[in-house]
This record gives sequence, structure tokens and C-alpha cells, in this order.
Amino acid sequence: MAEGAWLGPVPLGIAEKPAAKTLRDHVDDVRFLVFGRSLPAVLFGVMGYRVLLILIGQTHDAFAHASAAAVLGVVPTALYLVFCAIPVGVYLTRSRPRARDGRIAARAAALIGTTMLLFVGILGGPALFTSPAALQVAATLLSVIAFAVGVCGLLALRRNLSLMPEARRLVTSGPYRFVRHPLYAAEILAAAAMVLAHPALWAAVSLAPFVAVQLTRATFEERLLRDTFNDYAANAQRTRRLLPAIW
Repeated sequence: MAEGAWLGPVPLGIAEKPAAKTLRDHVDDVRFLVFGRSLPAVLFGVMGYRVLLILIGQTHDAFAHASAAAVLGVVPTALYLVFCAIPVGVYLTRSRPRARDGRIAARAAALIGTTMLLFVGILGGPALFTSPAALQVAATLLSVIAFAVGVCGLLALRRNLSLMPEARRLVTSGPYRFVRHPLYAAEILAAAAMVLAHPALWAAVSLAPFVAVQLTRATFEERLLRDTFNDYAANAQRTRRLLPAIW
């Protein structure tokens, strides 16, 4: 009989031992633990902490002034805090992806796009104009809509959320029934609302690059999902990219 030929069924009670992990497997485990779970969770935790400080200050002002505008201004910040808090738990418990885009350009766009929204809100510079009260209220309402959509998107993604372009499962529920990138749409709308409410020079200047980065991220992700999931092309035909029924 040839070497390695099958000699019959394995006796009951005897199971094949799993292959021992190689050094490369252990390195990959550590890499995923650090870069796939810990660092993204810490990043969103730091962002959430800063938003929490802003929320505490806004809440104090709302109680001090007892005005409708001050109370309304607390709502988008509270939603933004939820938007930062959900990914912390997601990243700490998510599984490995089926596929990922490890190119430097894709990773850089993901990191910049994730952190840039926070900087759009805090960048200063000379005021371009004095935002009237009606425009500030409109900007606040836009922020509420933006972060509400973002939270719904996170709840639909759950453990499929990723900072870098990764593919785990094709999500078509929640806001993903209408657009392919609701999180990016929400972040762009929130950034525009921040600039309208506080039209400082550097915040306004950073808005266009922020939109460009988000569109770049969308392109990288669509390419990866199209290569990973056979039904992605059909889903792309049914949905719009960022704006429902428009684009």
C-alpha cells in the first residue's frame, strides 16, 4: 500500500489533533489583538471621552441659561457620544474579517477619515460670518439627523464594523437598505452642520478635504466588498451611494 493511503475509519474516541500554531500564526493573533481590536477601541474611547467633556459643559450651560436653544444643542452631542461609545464594545468583541485591504493608502484614508470629524468640530480660526440664530437651530437639527443615522448604521453593522477596509458580512438592513455608506453620509452631514453653526475659517477649509477622504474610503470599501461578496453588485444596483434616491 502506498505511503499515506487511507487505512479505514478512525476508531471511536480518537480525534485528529489540531495543527499546532506556527510562529506566524501567533504573530498574526497578536497583530489582530492590537490593531484589530485594542487600538481602534482606544481611539474611539479617547474620542468619546473628549465628546463627554464637551457634553458636560453643554449640559451645565443648558441648566444655567434654561433656553430652548441650549437644551437642543445637547442632543447632537449626546448622540455623538453614543456614536463613539458603540464602536468600543464592537471592536473589543468582533471576529476576524474574511478579507481586508491592507494597502497603505486604504489604511491612511480610514484613519484620517475616522479622526478628522472631531477636528472639524474643534478647529478655530477667524469667523467667516456671524451665524444667525435660525441657521444655528437648523445646523443643530442637521446634526441630530446625522448622528441619529450614524447610530442606526452602527446598530445595523454591529460586529461587522471596521475602521480599515474589511469584509465580514454584507449588511443590507437598517439604513443600508437605502444607501451603501450611511456612516460616511452621516459624518459628512455632521461636519457640514458644525461649519454652519460655527463658521470658522479652518473648519470651513477642512470640510472639502474631509468629504474627499470619505469618498475615497467608500471607493476602497466598495472594491473590497465587490471582490468578496458575489451579491454585492446586485445590492449596489438597488441602493445609492450616499443620498437615498439621488446618488
